[in-house]
Amino acid sequence: MPTENKPAEPLPSLATGAGLDASTWTDYVKRLRHDCVGAGVRDHCTADAIFIVQAKRIIYGMDTDYSDNRVLLDHCNEGEWFSPKEYWADQDRDERAALNKAMQEWSSCQFMKASEDDQWYVLGELSGHSVTGWTESWEYVNAHFTKDAAEAFIRRKKHDYRKGMRVYVDSQYYAWEFNAIKEAILNGTLTYTPKVAA
Repeated sequence: MPTENKPAEPLPSLATGAGLDASTWTDYVKRLRHDCVGAGVRDHCTADAIFIVQAKRIIYGMDTDYSDNRVLLDHCNEGEWFSPKEYWADQDRDERAALNKAMQEWSSCQFMKASEDDQWYVLGELSGHSVTGWTESWEYVNAHFTKDAAEAFIRRKKHDYRKGMRVYVDSQYYAWEFNAIKEAILNGTLTYTPKVAA
């Protein structure tokens, strides 16, 4: 009788919120070694790495003369579209007919056959809508000793940061306390000792 191949349960890890014990400590040290002095260093080119979770932030209101990035904002329903094609795809038959009519009046062609500049112009004329420039920035959320922990945080919290998240690796070269503690963990000076019951 065939058996189903079920994916193996992930091992408990500090990166995913498991409690500290001998097993999770060993796993943590192994991951720390990989990311900070082992093969993982090739991915970020610094042995003094700290793994920072950043959230994308969109800054609206840039003058379109100084930004190639444009967005259509719907001020009534809080919608946003980053291209005319994206907006078109979200519209029903009647709304598309209205866009085609407006484009016919503006440049004598159908909306999707017009130049992108003409499309943005017509979209900017829609009632309750505006076209503006935008730029993005990445803001600090939190920091982790290992890449796995940073990625686990993103998996757990990405629903709260809908614009996107990433792991950014920064150097802790001059963070002497941080590096001293990390070195003590890696060389075995700082170890896990189970709590003795009183």
